[in-house]
Amino acid sequence: MADKKYRYPGVQPFKTSDQDIFFGRNEDREKLYNLIQLEKLVVLFGKSGYGKSSLLNAGIMPLLTDSSKQERMRFMPIEVRLGNFSPQTSLAPLETLKIKLDEKFQNAGDWNFLDKTSESDTLWAAFKRKQTQQTQRIVLVFDQFEEFFSYPIEQQEAFRWQLAELLFTDIPQSLRDKSDTLTDEQFNRLSEPMNIKIVFSIRADRMSLMDGLKDALPTILHKRYELKSLSPAQAREAIEKPARIDDKTFSTPPFEYTESAMSRIIHELTSEQTRGVEAFQLQIVCEEIEKTVEQGGVTDSNNKGLLDVGVEHLPNFKNLYENYYRRKLSELDATVSKAAQLVLEDGLLANDAATGEGRRMSIDSRALIRQFYKLGLTDKVLTDLEKTYLIRREINTVGGFSFEISHDTLVAPIQKAKVQRRAVEEKERIKSEQIEKEKLLAEAQRQAEIERKRRRRATALAIASGILFLVSAFFGYIALRQKLIANDATKKAVLQKVEADKNFQLAQQSSFEAKRNADSATLARIDAEKNYKLALEQKGIATDALKKAEENFKKAKAAEANALAEQEKTKRALDDAQAANVRVISIYLKDVEQYILRLEYDSAFEKCQTALGFKVESQKDTITKRILEIAYFYTEADTLEAAVKTLQLLKINAAANRKDLETAIKNANPQLFTFFENRYYPTMMPVEGGTFAF
Repeated sequence: MADKKYRYPGVQPFKTSDQDIFFGRNEDREKLYNLIQLEKLVVLFGKSGYGKSSLLNAGIMPLLTDSSKQERMRFMPIEVRLGNFSPQTSLAPLETLKIKLDEKFQNAGDWNFLDKTSESDTLWAAFKRKQTQQTQRIVLVFDQFEEFFSYPIEQQEAFRWQLAELLFTDIPQSLRDKSDTLTDEQFNRLSEPMNIKIVFSIRADRMSLMDGLKDALPTILHKRYELKSLSPAQAREAIEKPARIDDKTFSTPPFEYTESAMSRIIHELTSEQTRGVEAFQLQIVCEEIEKTVEQGGVTDSNNKGLLDVGVEHLPNFKNLYENYYRRKLSELDATVSKAAQLVLEDGLLANDAATGEGRRMSIDSRALIRQFYKLGLTDKVLTDLEKTYLIRREINTVGGFSFEISHDTLVAPIQKAKVQRRAVEEKERIKSEQIEKEKLLAEAQRQAEIERKRRRRATALAIASGILFLVSAFFGYIALRQKLIANDATKKAVLQKVEADKNFQLAQQSSFEAKRNADSATLARIDAEKNYKLALEQKGIATDALKKAEENFKKAKAAEANALAEQEKTKRALDDAQAANVRVISIYLKDVEQYILRLEYDSAFEKCQTALGFKVESQKDTITKRILEIAYFYTEADTLEAAVKTLQLLKINAAANRKDLETAIKNANPQLFTFFENRYYPTMMPVEGGTFAF
């Protein structure tokens, strides 16, 4: 049986196949698509939960391959997700990209001659082997690119430099040096340009990591697109339009929202800080509503042909995220769900001592496993928990991964569940202690009853002995009446016996009281022993907390030292990058001069455009002169649109006619304009004498 198809995918990112239900991001989709068309490198960034992956998958991918667009605007996308680094299983980023390339395209023709060169194993060569008319335009899409920075430094370095060669090198120098060993056909195939573009998607709080790529890709942060939260209008579209789609493959019939229901949803989800709606939260709400519709809880109240979701059908926003949290835990295997709950509530959530509010903590995976391994926590359980989107992993500074609660929205419901769980645990503890005390008391009462029965038997025997003694005395009195002295002695003995009986009763009473006091003392001693054990446990917890605090202080000091070192390293990297930019520009300007001499003005234009993007002030004047010369050539060659586009690089606007263009160039630099006229239109000098030979 096929899986059910839903109108709202929940907190999972939209897939490319979900493009028909992806709404609310039309403006972002068009702007990002146009930026990709114009630039070689684009960085998409935004807060976690804003929907970057969904925009790429369901928004950008379909546009890049849209057959209705002109061929020059269509690109073949290659989606690359590197994943967080694992020493045992992760391939190097370069290898992962090559595998993705092989999965997408087959080798085109005979490229065996590349195998004999030093470039044979490079990324440039891998893409060149795939080059056909259809594979000349490729967009590499790296989603969740923050994962790249978990890989070893040497793998990162190899990747960024080979990526730079792929983007900006027509033919590697090592191949140019051996061009005399190549046939004309081979050299022509190498010379065919490849149009490669790259999109990096990264979380906003990890953008600073991209600076580490600037030595190889200096312009990497020049073209950025920030994805913000949904506006109320965008959120309304993302809610309404999927619901109205009439498609039998969905698990529900089409439905609509009453205005009051829609207003309530937008009001509840709008952030006071951003005045926008997070896609993460919107999808949780819509997923709950769709389940209500699926269960038959909604009717066509206005008889217009669609089911009507009203305010009464909306989830309880107060408990919405709490119910979502419990539902996601229930999706885990029952044998590990308890461990997963404790990881979230006791391992990854801390309470602010001053405010009592919960806050997320980032904890090393190994520390979590050590803390909860007795409950069955393993790496696999953490991975399964990550797939519920309740937690996410982060690279840490000790060569591993840390986990944290995936979104601030989940902090409050997790904290509430923690309080409720601990209240139940405390109630069960008190109940258990009460049962234990009742058992001890029952045992004490049983022992007391045994003692009372023993003493009653002893008392009965004593009374029987007294009666027999009185009978004997009576018959002795009758028989020995004459023995008055003996009789008096007998009476005195009887009186002493009676007094002894009284004393015995008093002693029995005192013994019972002493036994009861002993029982109470026993119970008090048991309580004292438990309190002593509890005090020892609390002392141990306090000692562990002190040790942890000392460790955290040491880590903080180490982090501070690392931060200072990173600052110094960043300063040196910036200085090196500036020097590298100057060297690169010098090379570009030499190429431009050669292109102009060979009249390859289109190539010269592209080099100038790239060089200008480096923003190196010391070279700006030289670049400007070259751009003006290119514009002058286009003008005189009547390639007026190209001339207009060239002048726009210098922010000079001119109409697409020769007169306005010449005026604009002359105004920009009169002396240079005169130089161009003399260079391209030299004065003809008459020469006397001589004859023409035919």
